Amino acid sequence: MMRSLYSGVSGLRTHQTRMDVIGNNIANVNTTAFKAKQMNFSDMLYQTTQAGTAANAANGTGGTNPRQIGLGVKTAAINTTITQEGANQSTGNPFDLKLTGEAFFVVSDGTNTFYTRDGSFDVDDAGNLVMASTGYIVQGWGVDQNGNIVQGSLGGINVTAMDTFQAASTTQARIHGIVDSNDGELENEHGKQVTVPIYDKAGYTYNLTFGILPVTVSSPSTRDINNTEIEYSLGNIYKVDMSKLTFSYEVNNQTRYLSDSFTPDIMDAMESQIWKEISGELANDYVGNLAGHTLENHSDVTFDLEEFLNDKYPDVALELGNMLNQMSPLTVSFSGEVGFVRESDFTGYPLRDDISPVKISDEAVSSLYGQGTASVGAMVYAPTQATVTSIQQTYTDDNDNSQTDYIFRSAASTGDLPISADLQSEVARLLQNLGSEGKTNSYITQEEKTLSSPDPGRFTISLLGMTDSNQAAVDISRLLDSGTSSWEVVYNSGDGQFSYVGQQGSDSFTVNLSTINNNGNFDNISIDMSDTSNVDNEKKCSLEGAKLDGRRVGTRSGVSIGTDGVVTALYSNGMSRKLGQICVGTFPNAMGLENAGDNLYQVTASSGDVSIVDIRASGTGSITTGVLEMSNVDLSQQFTDMITTQRGFQANSRIITTSDSLLEELVNLKR
Repeated sequence: MMRSLYSGVSGLRTHQTRMDVIGNNIANVNTTAFKAKQMNFSDMLYQTTQAGTAANAANGTGGTNPRQIGLGVKTAAINTTITQEGANQSTGNPFDLKLTGEAFFVVSDGTNTFYTRDGSFDVDDAGNLVMASTGYIVQGWGVDQNGNIVQGSLGGINVTAMDTFQAASTTQARIHGIVDSNDGELENEHGKQVTVPIYDKAGYTYNLTFGILPVTVSSPSTRDINNTEIEYSLGNIYKVDMSKLTFSYEVNNQTRYLSDSFTPDIMDAMESQIWKEISGELANDYVGNLAGHTLENHSDVTFDLEEFLNDKYPDVALELGNMLNQMSPLTVSFSGEVGFVRESDFTGYPLRDDISPVKISDEAVSSLYGQGTASVGAMVYAPTQATVTSIQQTYTDDNDNSQTDYIFRSAASTGDLPISADLQSEVARLLQNLGSEGKTNSYITQEEKTLSSPDPGRFTISLLGMTDSNQAAVDISRLLDSGTSSWEVVYNSGDGQFSYVGQQGSDSFTVNLSTINNNGNFDNISIDMSDTSNVDNEKKCSLEGAKLDGRRVGTRSGVSIGTDGVVTALYSNGMSRKLGQICVGTFPNAMGLENAGDNLYQVTASSGDVSIVDIRASGTGSITTGVLEMSNVDLSQQFTDMITTQRGFQANSRIITTSDSLLEELVNLKR
């Protein structure tokens, strides 16, 4: 009777324990990475009232089973459902991490090491990756000088250790696009130009400019030259003043000009008087300031209008009256133009209306005439050759343009006259206008020439110059003088595909920038041209240059964590650098770990020793960023277990009450 009472008590205690486990599970239904507990029952000791016996064949009796009375129930085990993952909870926080598989993050409080599935991490004021709840430092491996992960001793991971990424010079670049042989820019002096941007070692930007020209082949040929030979007789010529005269006077500090105030006849008479006085043909009657006026120096002169009109046109002078005093003397200005006329056409000033002086340079005149001498208001030139033969040669050049050259010969000398090319057309005009044309002869001669034509598929690329970011030229004369600055580019003459640059089998050429002696801040650059072709592109080359490496100084712009736990710093110049790797711990029996609170676990004898591993390399799972693991508590299962636990508790309580009733009846037998 008493045994049933104690069995009921053990049942109450055990179900109460199970209810405690269920309550804890439900309480942690929203705890990050919480693993639910599961309790198992087992029966307790048994009291054997009769042992089991074996069959006896001699007596003809059979065996009997043992007779045992149970003494109640006890807790067999409380297991943690470690292997069952919780659902994903997306947070978007790059430092929130979720593990797949049975691994654990490793954290440390500086003295003790703990393990957790809770990946809600943060960065502390020192830059360490830590648990957001406890501040314990997440453990991992560091990197060596080359940025490679060193899987050795554990330590914290500092995500702010490297704020900048150093600059680097460009060593690799490329030119890509199409070279269209029909592009007119290929005919320019330097051909089609293409720019390749680069960096120096300090991260400053520069531009290399290249020019691409077709390779030409030469072949002998001839051209027809049409010769027109004319003999000219030369006589003396005069250098004469062709100035237009301007008359002005001052009234109340204002300048006024004579125009319609006088009749054309009076204006012509005034001009004639001035020219004749300047040339010395007439006495100096009305013109003043002649001392400063020469053929070479056309300074202003004065003209006594009042005296002139009183002498020549008294009626006009009388009509003007007092106004004439304000108008005289007149200031006479000269336009300053000069020209040349034949001696036979020069009869003094003013020049006749039918005379048109030839405006040519003194250099052209002096090539056929001696130095001029002063003569009655003009300069006279005497020819050094009595006759000169002009041979005009007209032909079509290599670009199908008409060209004209001249050869000048004198009967008084052997060979051609030494007249420079820039004066030839002027000397020809001098002869045509100031010489007397004599014998004429026309004939055709032939001249040997060399025809140049593009060699299909062959081009030359040359370095033309270098500029900095301010478009200022960089001195690369040492590079141009001491090393190769031009390379041949060859394409297949059939399909136009790239063959080589520089030499057979080469896809790139090297610019030896290190030789320019610019404080050693450049490296040699290899420029790849394998992505170019020589095909039709509607008469337009589409070449472009691009750098393949080199960079500015970069500032840290972010941090990322990979699925393998590698923590990488990202920089504004597009570079990245490994800062470390989050390692994980695995156990022979993860369910043997002991809960230490704060979502932490500790090693026990049952769990076995921890193995620190690379999560991806070991095949134990992966790490997902921006996600947390939710609790794996199944509420439906917990409530079901709660119901069965409650019913079990009620049933055990009935054992006690029923046994109590039986004892009460037994006691009542004495009455």
